[in-house]
Amino acid sequence: MNYQEKELIIFDLDGTLADSKSPLDNDMADLIIELLKKRKVAVISGGMFIQFEKQFLSNLPASTELLKNLFLLPTTGTRMYAWKDRGIEKNSAELSAGWHEGYSENISPEDRKNIIKCIEEAWVETGFILPEHVFGERVEDRESQITFSALGQQAPLELKKAWDPDKSKRQAIVNILKDKIPLFDVSMGGLTSVDVTIKGVNKAYGVNKLRDFLNIPLERMLFIGDEVVPNGNDYSVKEDGVDCVNVSGKEQTKEIIKELL
Repeated sequence: MNYQEKELIIFDLDGTLADSKSPLDNDMADLIIELLKKRKVAVISGGMFIQFEKQFLSNLPASTELLKNLFLLPTTGTRMYAWKDRGIEKNSAELSAGWHEGYSENISPEDRKNIIKCIEEAWVETGFILPEHVFGERVEDRESQITFSALGQQAPLELKKAWDPDKSKRQAIVNILKDKIPLFDVSMGGLTSVDVTIKGVNKAYGVNKLRDFLNIPLERMLFIGDEVVPNGNDYSVKEDGVDCVNVSGKEQTKEIIKELL
């Protein structure tokens, strides 16, 4: 694969650029800064924009020239944010520091309520016992995505790694939910999460939105993630025809960025 032909480099966040719910380390932040000087960069992850601020943006300088090359797609590509000078309409939603919402594919309040009920039913049907101690919210309504996290959103990394290492617990939940809510996409995210979005609105959907917004063809994009495998939450991008690299973690991602530079 000729990395030098790629105009847009797209990253997953957790497990690819940083550990789960952890900030970029200094080396990764420096590499991303250098990459932004040369290429357009996008990040797609299951977390909300506030998580991107804590985990990703907080480690980058507030440089307009750099940020104009950066595109953020929280909640598994169900939303997109661009810097204010990128041509987003003035009446679109504005977040902190000049970020504007390009689109959002929200689930209706009635459907969100039903999805939450189905998640609770699915867990009971699996017969698994939930851990008594929970770290933050277990079921989170993100408007465009409903996320179930067995240990809670803020669980320590080591506990997350130990809870479902072979993905069997989450796969059981996913299988049940696919029958209960067939009009929605259900996928595993992070280390302990199950994400629900509108059917067809996933990371590939976000990549195609970027294609249209930036006028960059899919063959000029490169996606880097740790779940570019069948049933993985990055796999839809590969199925869409984008060149992908499946990484084992952030250290391998650093080596790829060095090659891009």
